[in-house]
Amino acid sequence: MEKRHRAVAAVAAGAVAVALGAGAARSCAGTSEPTAGSDPRDAGGSTAWVEVVPGTGSSGDAEEGGAGAAAEEATSCAAELESREWMGAEDASLRMTASGGRLVETDGTDTYTSSYVVTSDGDGSCGLAVTRADGTVVQATVTIEGEGDDERLTCEQLQTAFDWVPAPRDGEVRVTGVDDAYLSLVGGSEDALDLAVSLWASEHVPGASEAAFDGEVYLDTRTGSVTATFTCDDPGRTILSVTWADGAFSVTG
Repeated sequence: MEKRHRAVAAVAAGAVAVALGAGAARSCAGTSEPTAGSDPRDAGGSTAWVEVVPGTGSSGDAEEGGAGAAAEEATSCAAELESREWMGAEDASLRMTASGGRLVETDGTDTYTSSYVVTSDGDGSCGLAVTRADGTVVQATVTIEGEGDDERLTCEQLQTAFDWVPAPRDGEVRVTGVDDAYLSLVGGSEDALDLAVSLWASEHVPGASEAAFDGEVYLDTRTGSVTATFTCDDPGRTILSVTWADGAFSVTG
């Protein structure tokens, strides 16, 4: 029941929606080709498309996007910190991720999980108020220099290492453990489910290579929506909430 509550109460930090064409959930006597310039969503076949729904940022309204948002992202140390998994500069077995207010460090044996709030952010440096598992609050300063694979992150307030470099990206996140009973409730398209979960997790859960179906489903009989949870294999064991409604999957975590 706790997982169901978490799934229903999950707050969207950005979602990937994979919508199925009108014919994907029913048998069709025939298909028709869309006319030039028509919206593929109106086609009668089993066409699928991907729609990315931006999350709500803390620094302004969504309509202020465009060039302004791009400039903000380019100068955001916190966004770069959260964009990928990091490994120890001297020991690749040390890993660290920060995402959604949760900071996870592992030395290959022990895992240290803290919560954090971004207190300042700029080009190459940001401040975090980190609350460790024992309740200790630490004011941390993160500095990131360089670009791409040459980046180097330093933070003297982390618990396993002070110096970090980008960990290799492992590619797409695999979806596992899905059964026919669940698929029958969500239009029967495992490909669309895989795409939605993989796109979202690959972007938001650095270090994850797998998202396993937890085997529990919440069915809202009033709206017809179906919500299930998937657990990633990243060090923080991130739980994803996957909702199917109106022929589309949306993923949050």
